[in-house]
Amino acid sequence: MLYRKLHGLPRNRTLVIAHRGGALLWPENTLRAFAAALRLGSDVLEMDVRQSAEGVPVVIHDETVDRTTNARGPVRSFRLSELRQLDAAYRFSAIDAPGTFACRGTGVTISTLREVFQAFPRAFMLVEIKERDSALADAILQLVAEFDRDERTLLASFHHDMLRHFRGAAPAVATHASRREAAAFLAAALLFCARLINPGYELLLVPPASGGLPVLTRHFVSAAAGCGLAVGAWTINDAAGMRALARRGVWGLITDRPDLAVPIVRE
Repeated sequence: MLYRKLHGLPRNRTLVIAHRGGALLWPENTLRAFAAALRLGSDVLEMDVRQSAEGVPVVIHDETVDRTTNARGPVRSFRLSELRQLDAAYRFSAIDAPGTFACRGTGVTISTLREVFQAFPRAFMLVEIKERDSALADAILQLVAEFDRDERTLLASFHHDMLRHFRGAAPAVATHASRREAAAFLAAALLFCARLINPGYELLLVPPASGGLPVLTRHFVSAAAGCGLAVGAWTINDAAGMRALARRGVWGLITDRPDLAVPIVRE
């Protein structure tokens, strides 16, 4: 089902989905990270979207700018012109150089979603809306349509109603299962009746385990495949876990370490 909406992704191996562009390697959710992840061979760029004070979709994970920049306060309290002045690499410390901040003052800024689409027109992207706001959802969809990205974009959210909004407004664009939908599929798979599910989604994004119970079992992956659903695993940062899940047949690995994942999925 996923490949009816996404065209051009490899089908013969597990894909590497660079989480926030590779958050342990480069300043997360920035043009610099996305460019580096693609150079490494990542298949999909994952990113988070919020909005500025005037409603412009901007690429940043947290509700505030505190953790990643040299300022403090909610993202929505800043106008776009103010967000552009912040150092998006100010607090970044690379995994191979902990406690150092080599990217500070090097011109890394918060980007708009428009700028990301413009910079990487051919890249596949997994775009997560962080806010429960239909106006932001519509702004994202307008950009997807403007840049003709229906076949290169997956839309994600932890909010069930946002996913329903996406599906209703843009049925041609792929979405993943919400938490409640994924839980329902998992229960059906455990009862060997997954085929009774009539999903309105193309992708299951799940962790290896939840509540102490394994999720990404061979049976779960097989049940999903039997329903035409892809399975993405998050967030996998160790080589052993990557290798095991790739052998299990998961569709994609969401990872902060695409430098590890890219060679593993090509073994």
